[in-house]
This record gives sequence, structure tokens and C-alpha cells, in this order.
Amino acid sequence: MSQTPTDSPYRWRTTDLEAIRVALSIPAQLPAIRAINDAMADLEQLYPDAIPTARRELDAIAAIDIELAGLGPEQLQAPIEQRRKAVAPDVLPEDGTLPVKKADVIEFDTELLREETVTRFGVGLSIEQALRRQRGSHAQALLLMLPTLANWSRDPQLSSSGGGGSFTAALERG
Repeated sequence: MSQTPTDSPYRWRTTDLEAIRVALSIPAQLPAIRAINDAMADLEQLYPDAIPTARRELDAIAAIDIELAGLGPEQLQAPIEQRRKAVAPDVLPEDGTLPVKKADVIEFDTELLREETVTRFGVGLSIEQALRRQRGSHAQALLLMLPTLANWSRDPQLSSSGGGGSFTAALERG
């Protein structure tokens, strides 16, 4: 069974232009849309083997965006400290009852059954920060395949307007 040109994994999908625009935080302006379209056409013409990888990056970014949209307020911040003060689970019998006969217990101190757990986290990443970091790495990978779009991005982590951009490195000669 032969593939039609639209089913080929080496061609862009119709939704990929908008996905690239959203993934790279590019404004919805006509010149920006033309730049995305030109970059897609260049990649399709010059290196079509990269298109399946670019599409996987777009799918990963879309999945992360859906996950970010579903986060609640408690997941948007990294916990600094958690305190728990309750009965230790292994102290009570399986049915959860306390001893009631005077012969079993001379004097009953419920504080002896309590367990206090304190958890502190250093300066860690919240779930949101971790997802945004993953999203940024996928977007960087996408920019490696479509480098002309770096100047169009409004995402400060992706734009190359400050400090030479992410595609520069020290040159070593040996």
C-alpha cells in the first residue's frame, strides 16, 4: 500500500503551523505566520528526515500544555514544609480500637500513640516549573530544526535577542 503525499511522515500536517506558533510563543501576526510557513517549507525541502522528529516534539509540547492547564493551585508551588500529627498507623490494632480494659492499660496516654512527621524541601521545583522546563527543552529541540524562528519567539528562554542566543558557543581550536 503506497502512501499519499499527505500521509507521508516526511510532510507537515495541516495543524503543524499553529502548533509551532503556540509551541514557540510566536505572535499570531501575518509576517510571523509567513516566517513559520517559510521555515517549514525549507525544512521539508532541505531535510525532510527531521520532520517526524519535529512532529514528535510538537506532540510532546501539546501534551505538556494540556497537563499544565490541568494543574491545581497546590501543584503550582513547591512545598516548603509539611507537618503531620496523627496516630501512627502501626500502633493501633487492625480494627482501630483502643484497649479499654483496666487490666490492659493502667493509665492511657494518647500522646504516646501520636506520630509527628515534618517534611522540609529545599528550593526545589514545583510540578509547574518542572513541566515548563520539559516544555522548554522540547521547544529548544524544535528551534534546532527551525532556527530562523528564534527571533520571532516571545518566550524569553527561547529568543536569541539577548546575549547571543542559545546557538552560540565558544570556539576551540587545537
